[in-house]
Amino acid sequence: MSSVKNGDIVVPGDQLCVIEEMSPSFGTYEKDGVVFATTAGGVSIDLKARSISVLGPDGNNKLALPIKGDIMIGEVIRAYESRAEVSLVKRNGKDILSSLQGEIRIGNVTRRFVKSMHDAIRAGDIIRAVALNTHEIPVELSVVGPDLGVILGKCARCGNDLVLTTHNNMVCLRCENHETREAAKDYGVMFGLEARPDIAPRRRSYGDRRGEDRRYGDRRGGDRRGGDSRRRSGGRRDSHRDGDRRPRRR
Repeated sequence: MSSVKNGDIVVPGDQLCVIEEMSPSFGTYEKDGVVFATTAGGVSIDLKARSISVLGPDGNNKLALPIKGDIMIGEVIRAYESRAEVSLVKRNGKDILSSLQGEIRIGNVTRRFVKSMHDAIRAGDIIRAVALNTHEIPVELSVVGPDLGVILGKCARCGNDLVLTTHNNMVCLRCENHETREAAKDYGVMFGLEARPDIAPRRRSYGDRRGEDRRYGDRRGGDRRGGDSRRRSGGRRDSHRDGDRRPRRR
């Protein structure tokens, strides 16, 4: 018989029975011959149909696991070099009664090249992502797209909220730590954070760099033409300066 009884309260991921005992129905799924719950609620066993389901809190059959295309919101629990684990708390704008486990692989973070997941997402960040699979745990996620990505970042140094300065560039107003994230276009809006492009690091213009080169030219060995020509001549004296110029023959 199944390892649970009618009316037992379960949460997503709880093992209910093996496939030889009962077939999965609403609120359940099968993996490797084992039937698991996909939603929090009460167990319902149909002995005649030899099926098992989980009733939602409202008493109705409900599929709680995301399907492909669902928009998910969650907190990054752990971030590694090539993947990140996410605790999902919202599905299509509605709260999930019991958090689901999600996973983002580095290939589903951005279209640009990133060497490490830490260049785009870090633990403690709140993200908005899209589900890539259906009725599976962990939920495969992607944050590629303007509406997806980090919607609130946490400073890796002190844990304070990061403020967006320019595209994907952020700063912590508490410890002045600068970091990068794969930010959604509405970063911070849900949390009352306004972008601060006025405090973004100023990029030097070409004219500034040329002026600096002229200013420090002497420290770098003087004028290139004069300094280099003297070095190439091996330190030979200029005959004009020594008064050693000889008359040309006509």
